[in-house]
Amino acid sequence: MDLVALEYSYSRIIHDYYVKNWKDEMGSSKLTIVKRAVLSYHGNTSVQKNVDPVFKIPDDEKEYDDAAKHWSHQVDKFFSPYETVKLPYSFGDYLVMSLDEEYRKQCLVEIDRKRRTIVGEVAAEQGDILQSLQNTIKETSEAIQHLVALAPGGLGDDSDQDLLRGRQELLEAIAAMQNGLAQLNHELSRRNIEFID
Repeated sequence: MDLVALEYSYSRIIHDYYVKNWKDEMGSSKLTIVKRAVLSYHGNTSVQKNVDPVFKIPDDEKEYDDAAKHWSHQVDKFFSPYETVKLPYSFGDYLVMSLDEEYRKQCLVEIDRKRRTIVGEVAAEQGDILQSLQNTIKETSEAIQHLVALAPGGLGDDSDQDLLRGRQELLEAIAAMQNGLAQLNHELSRRNIEFID
C-alpha cells in the first residue's frame, strides 16, 4: 500500500509503522518501543524530565515498565481520531528512531517521500514567488536553528535523532530554495533570457 499516494500525513505514516512493528510477532512490543522513545526524548531534553505532563519519568528505574503503560496509552490517544492529546514537539522523531531497524528504515523512506510530494506539489510555472519566498524563509530558519543547536562541540556529541532531524531540516530548506530557483528559471526562460547555472 502506497501511504504517500493515499495522502497520509506524517503522523499517520509514523502510526502505521509503529503499529506494524509492535504487531509483528518478531518485533518489539508497544511498551518497549514507547519506553525507548520516551527515555531517548528525555535523554536529549533533560530539562523536560520533571515538567513534561505527558511523559513524566519516575525517580526509580524499577517503575519504568509501569510508566511505559501510561506513556503507551498517551501515544495511542495521540493517534486516535477521537482524542485531542498533544505530544511534545518532535516526539514523532523519537518514536520513529525507536522502531526496530526494519520498520524504522521503511518509515524514514515514506516520510522522505511525503516531504518530497509536499515540496514538489507546485510546478514552477504555476508557483507563487511570494509563497515560495515565505516557505524558503521558514525552512531555512528552521534549518539554521537546528544546526545552531548541533554546533557546540561539533557533531560527534549529538544523538542520532538530532543528526537525522538536522539532515531533514536541511533537505527541506534546500528543496524550498530549489522551488524558488525553478520559478525564477521558468520566468527567465519565458522571456527568452539566457542564463548560466
